[in-house]
Amino acid sequence: MDNINNIDKNSNDYEARWGFYLKSEILNGRVAMVALILILVIEVITKQTLFNLMSFF
Repeated sequence: MDNINNIDKNSNDYEARWGFYLKSEILNGRVAMVALILILVIEVITKQTLFNLMSFF
């Protein structure tokens, strides 16, 4: 129960820090998702072009 009291005392500082971490995590997650999607799209396009080139020969 001591822990809860400590968090209550520092709730403003704690919340601010947690909010900052949460925002940065969400931003990092979004960046990662966009990068993943881009990589997948590029891979699909390159595979399709490779497939088309292969089918020509």
